[in-house]
Amino acid sequence: MTVTIGVVGTGNMGSALVKGWMRAPLPGVEIVVYDKIEESARHLASGVSVLAVGSLEELARRAEVIVVVVKPKDTGEVLASLSQVLRPDQVVVSSAAGLGLSRLRALLGPGPALFRMMPNLGVQLGAGVVTLCAEPAATSEDVGRVRALFECMGIVEVLPEGMLNAVTAVAGSSIGFLALALEGIEDGAVRVGMPRKTARTFVRQTALATAQLLVLQPGSAAELKDQVASPGGTTIAGLAVLEDQGVRGAFLRAIEAATDRGRQLEDES
Repeated sequence: MTVTIGVVGTGNMGSALVKGWMRAPLPGVEIVVYDKIEESARHLASGVSVLAVGSLEELARRAEVIVVVVKPKDTGEVLASLSQVLRPDQVVVSSAAGLGLSRLRALLGPGPALFRMMPNLGVQLGAGVVTLCAEPAATSEDVGRVRALFECMGIVEVLPEGMLNAVTAVAGSSIGFLALALEGIEDGAVRVGMPRKTARTFVRQTALATAQLLVLQPGSAAELKDQVASPGGTTIAGLAVLEDQGVRGAFLRAIEAATDRGRQLEDES
């Protein structure tokens, strides 16, 4: 059975999703993309596996599942346009932060099954996190069908809508938080005399190793920290400085702030 996925919006996240499907093609799945910046959509097109189309109407005509990956401020306009051409048997998935299912349904009107999705950029590598939530009336068949489309991209979870702001903070915003921490470690390496190129390579490889070690260790990250913190050693000396500076608490507050901002966006919408 052939399924066509239509992706509306080919910015950072839209492109990451398309690259995830291109990296691990699903049997019988075709991709159609549309962006108001035509060059952005054409850049992703690759022969028969990804087709760039010139309008929302054409995308809606071709696709059974439509994934809307545009900025929240543009989502209303896109859904209003789609509402004029969608069929009841189609599925719409929105990644817009701050726009709840009830608001999305009001914009889209009755008919297609409707989901919210929160992915992160790791989806393009098959190492991402995708969280889905569905309306109460969604059938288990619809949920299973949509979930299956994203399983090639990493971890897929179906959660209540009330958890999506926390998901956005933990799985989305945290990429930025961790990147900031790695930047600081890299700068520290340069400060003590390591060439920038070497520092960058070492920091990124160490971050990769840390992630892989944590996957193998189901307990707390503190257990891995304790394994490398020998009594009187270099690691515990550095950890003492981080604790003095309140780094752990700062990360905790960053997650709280990002979650609260998601709630504010919902209120504003």
